[in-house]
Order: sequence, then structure tokens, then C-alpha cells
Amino acid sequence: MRDQGTGRPQWISVDLHAVCRIGWIRLTFEGDASEPLFAPHATGHPRCGTTAREIRSSYPLEFVVEASTDHCSWTSVYRTAAGTGGVVNIQLVRPVEGRWVRMTSLRRSSSHPLGLSGFEVYRTAGERRPAGAVLGALPDRGGPRNPAAIRAVRP
Repeated sequence: MRDQGTGRPQWISVDLHAVCRIGWIRLTFEGDASEPLFAPHATGHPRCGTTAREIRSSYPLEFVVEASTDHCSWTSVYRTAAGTGGVVNIQLVRPVEGRWVRMTSLRRSSSHPLGLSGFEVYRTAGERRPAGAVLGALPDRGGPRNPAAIRAVRP
């Protein structure tokens, strides 16, 4: 499958800093199917004919989420060809082992860049917490405990 905008897939991966049992994933995209898409006006003026509510990013119409323990071999844990953007909660049928989690957009809603604003992985750590991972519940988000954040924190 080729990406609608560029002719190639776009992906992002998260390093959990240790092999964990992954049970739940939340992806948050900047836009969804209900929001108007920015399209330049025929006159070329960037503000002509807009409401200032149009989005300039895309969301995946088709994407796959995969997990890996070695960053080489990937196991598909979720796949859809009916993406609608917004917040996507993925409850895995059964937890999988993984250190890395990757989301690959195979087809986007428009030619605009992919707008992913949140990539949360909820998992159970092994014997000890991985160094540098941010752990704990996110306020006002609900969902399972122990999200591993994208960014690492230096002790």
C-alpha cells in the first residue's frame, strides 16, 4: 500500500526501554473525519475562502500497529482500513511482549503531513521499571495505569 500524499508509508515508533507486556494503546490524531480540510483558494491567497477552522494535517485511513522485542522482527497487533482520525483506543485481544511499538500509516486522508499528537502505550513492566521511562496515570485521561511516554526523562 502506498501513502496517498507521498507515495510511501509514514511511521513512528516508541521505545519502552525494556521488554514489557503491552495490553492497550491510544493514538491521538490532530484531526478527524468531521473536520474540514484546508484547500488553497484558486486566487492563491492563503486566507481567502477559509473559516480558520480547517486542518492542515491528515490522519491515517489505513494503518497498522506493530510490536517488537528486538527492533528487527515486528508482530502486527492491530490493523484497520477504516481509520477516522481523532482518538483511537486499541485494546489488544491478548497482551503481547515488546520493547518497541510502531504505527505505520499506509494511506492518509489527504496529502497534508500526518498529524499524530499522542502515542500512548499501556503496559506492565517486568521486574523493575525501565530507566528513563515516564510511568503513572495521565490526569483526566482514564484508561489503564502505567503509560510509557514517548519522551525519556533524565534522572
